[in-house]
Amino acid sequence: MAQDIENNSEQFEKIKEFVQRNKKLIIGLVVALLIILIGNDFYQSKQEQNTGEASQLFQKLLISKTTDIENLKSIADDLKDHYAKTPYAARAQIIFVKTILKNDAVDQDVKDRLQWVSRNAVEPSIKSLSVYYLGLISLSEDDLEGAKNLSELIKTKGFVGFKFDLQGDIAKKEGDIDKAKELYGKAISSFSPQSDFSRVIEYKLQNL
Repeated sequence: MAQDIENNSEQFEKIKEFVQRNKKLIIGLVVALLIILIGNDFYQSKQEQNTGEASQLFQKLLISKTTDIENLKSIADDLKDHYAKTPYAARAQIIFVKTILKNDAVDQDVKDRLQWVSRNAVEPSIKSLSVYYLGLISLSEDDLEGAKNLSELIKTKGFVGFKFDLQGDIAKKEGDIDKAKELYGKAISSFSPQSDFSRVIEYKLQNL
């Protein structure tokens, strides 16, 4: 017992001496640790604030009139420029692009937004969707090689149907009807039989 007390006393003295010799270093490390912890808390708080603000903007976009293109563009730009690291930024570009494609022709702004989403989207599904749209645009411009390359980038589970649909369109444009039928069949199998997209592909298949 006495031996244990003596050993503990010696260890305490050694620790005390170490602390005295390295006082400045230890204080510096403690201060650095506190700065890191405070900085991390601030970063987390800022991230949560940004996500909340982005969510509000995205909700505003969802309830905006689809005919108010300038307002939609303003919100989509705001999300892209100031909240790029949130999932809402990429989603907003997809919604804006879909609205433009329904009402107008494809322009460079549409391509730029889709390319931005393909590079910056947080969610793999949104990234795959942007690549699908880019593939359709390449196909409409007769860039079959570009469309093929883009189709291969669609790898997200649940989106392979879009990949097969795009590849079916490419095969059809190349005049390979048998291959188009095969790919459209794979696309239909990848979607629910009751889905609108499945019915669209079924119509394509019937009209080959």
